[in-house]
Amino acid sequence: MPDTPAVTATGHCTNTAPMPGTIRTVNAKNTGPKFFHLHGRRYGTCPCGKEVSLTERDNLRRHKPPQA
Repeated sequence: MPDTPAVTATGHCTNTAPMPGTIRTVNAKNTGPKFFHLHGRRYGTCPCGKEVSLTERDNLRRHKPPQA
């Protein structure tokens, strides 16, 4: 797949920008106190195929691409 981002020597994806239109916010308000930390968390999809949480600046967190 030529359109996948490069991978570092440690196996992490080098892409930090989510694909446009894939950002979503998790609504976990009614799941109770055990899962309340998920409420309001934002996720985006990387071109490598993994869904990753976003930083405050809407960049993807450091992640490893899914295993083929």
